[in-house]
Amino acid sequence: MNTRFQYSVKFICGKSDGKVAAIGNYWTAINVHNPDTRRVAFQKKFVVALPHEEAGPVSQPVRAVLGPDEAFEIDREDIFRHSPLHADFLKGFVVIESDMELDVVVVYTAGGDNGQVETLDVERVSPRRVEAALPDLIPIPDQQGNFCRREDGTLTVTVRNQGSAGAGPSVTRVDFGAHGTFDMPTPTLLPGASVDLKFPIPVGCFDPDCEFRITVDASGVLTESNEGNNTASGVCQG
Repeated sequence: MNTRFQYSVKFICGKSDGKVAAIGNYWTAINVHNPDTRRVAFQKKFVVALPHEEAGPVSQPVRAVLGPDEAFEIDREDIFRHSPLHADFLKGFVVIESDMELDVVVVYTAGGDNGQVETLDVERVSPRRVEAALPDLIPIPDQQGNFCRREDGTLTVTVRNQGSAGAGPSVTRVDFGAHGTFDMPTPTLLPGASVDLKFPIPVGCFDPDCEFRITVDASGVLTESNEGNNTASGVCQG
């Protein structure tokens, strides 16, 4: 199991006719900051709340990345773009989930018919801790710890899911430097399962040795319990 941080951030956006909120224009700006010295990958989803105790739709998760000390804003335009319900006025939650703790601060503004800001509120959103089962893809060396497993001009790369949940389809990449980069589809892997992928070794790679770098989930489509163990380097001696 993996401990994740979840932030449920209330939003209210658009032009209200007075039925569920006072007549006026409403904005929500959610500022997200990565205070860590490491890159953090996380996901956000948009949940619409409907009146009269009716449950609203939930969007598909949207993946996001912030480098060390970087920040971005989820603004009104972003909420309307990702919302699963298209309307002039929306209320609900932006739910952010991350492996590392983030700074999440939301700014609410509202204006009347004159177009001027009439209300302003700033709130810091505290996280809740959620235990989640997640996949964790890693490249696996041979019993001697060597990633050079070559046969008939190919390099065999073993990808294992050592996580507690299944991993959907992904991409594994081998970078041979100036001699080329190759991507290969990687199938769904259940917890504990592995797969062998054969990559062609490019002509001229041995000068005299052939160096390479393996990256699992190279396109970053998976949310994993550990995003820092996806790469490994190796050398095939000429």
